[in-house]
Amino acid sequence: MSDQTGRGTPGPADSGADQPSVPTDRRMHYPGYQGEPADESDQDSMSSIFRRAKHPVDTSGQPAGGSGVSAGGPDVPAGTSDGPEALGTPPHQTDSTREPATTAVRPQAGVIQPTYGERAAGGVTVRPPRAQDVDRRAERRAERLIAGWFLISVIGTVGFVVTNFVGDKYKAYYTPSLGAALGLAVGGLGIGLILWAKRLMPHEQAVQERHAFASSKEEIAVTEEEIAAGFADTGLARYPLLRRTLLGAGTVLGGLIVVPLLNLTNTKPGKKLDHTSWVKGARLVTEDGRYVKLGDVAIGGIETVFPAVPVTESDGTVAYQPKTDVQTKADSTTLLIRLPPGVDRPRKGREDWGVDGHVAYSKICTHAGCPVSLYEQQTHHLLCPCHQSVFDVRDGCRAIFGPASRSLPQLAIAADKDGFLYARDGDYHEPVGAAFWERS
Repeated sequence: MSDQTGRGTPGPADSGADQPSVPTDRRMHYPGYQGEPADESDQDSMSSIFRRAKHPVDTSGQPAGGSGVSAGGPDVPAGTSDGPEALGTPPHQTDSTREPATTAVRPQAGVIQPTYGERAAGGVTVRPPRAQDVDRRAERRAERLIAGWFLISVIGTVGFVVTNFVGDKYKAYYTPSLGAALGLAVGGLGIGLILWAKRLMPHEQAVQERHAFASSKEEIAVTEEEIAAGFADTGLARYPLLRRTLLGAGTVLGGLIVVPLLNLTNTKPGKKLDHTSWVKGARLVTEDGRYVKLGDVAIGGIETVFPAVPVTESDGTVAYQPKTDVQTKADSTTLLIRLPPGVDRPRKGREDWGVDGHVAYSKICTHAGCPVSLYEQQTHHLLCPCHQSVFDVRDGCRAIFGPASRSLPQLAIAADKDGFLYARDGDYHEPVGAAFWERS
């Protein structure tokens, strides 16, 4: 049932009532109206889902009440046609306003016209017209609003591209900026389309009969014939050479999928994990550039440190240059832990690798390379949050639980005369990172 009936569209009709006169230029002509089949043999196509959606009928197959037309159209008396109901033409625009649909319907003698909010035949509730349907200024406002959302989408897309190619990927603003720009690009487009559909596209209420879900045998046979005819037109059956070469080309093209997988399996670090940025004499420095001294870390405390390599100045003095770049963070990130006195049980030959309870271990998990960052003071255990591997700090960070199979590499540290902690022997004595690289 339509919530808008054009001016000049007849009101509801029954089989015993006379039809009101309708201007010829506003009538819908059947059969053959607007290219629809006029031949009786084409009645099945006239009952397609597209026409049923355009010209609704109620669940009994009769015209939906309140539409003002019969099942066969405005020129066919009600009860004499088995076709679907035709909706009335939409109201015509004026300079500033449009008349409500109900004012244009000619009441039929003895028939009660449905009003807004009432249920008409077919169980459809008649809705009032939207502001955009009766007021041109409201329509223009909606148009500008939708266009504004589309422009926001354009701005978001441009911002995403600019941030991706110009922004610094290692700054804190980069990822949030990308997310915000992408949200504006997608959200602006989506909101604009939703508003377009809700405010400017035609709103029609229609009731149609449920069609059969299974195709008829005749339709299935016709489809099979069309598929067979299409296959014959390709010539694959007539040209075996083309058929075989096409199959070969498709197979080779599908093999491209395997190339990225092979690239992943062949990407091995080699000897890159055997050496990090730690050098002999490098001081332990925090990410904010503060050198770590004895006493800076409380008992039971933990600190993430990086190397500050010694650099000889032109005057012969030694300065320390902190290295907190991306590459250094990837392989040289170290955990400095201060254990209570008498707790540490160093392995043989490593008794002097710590200072006053301070011990240093690689932060990179030996299972898959995740950062080991959770420390339990009571149990002196380090926990990897990725796959729950557990390392015992008291026993040289030995792996005691989870998929990790190797202890965390230990960094030998010492303290200078000023109390600053530094790498005594230089680099780790064993490779850092995931242990499965050693077996590959």
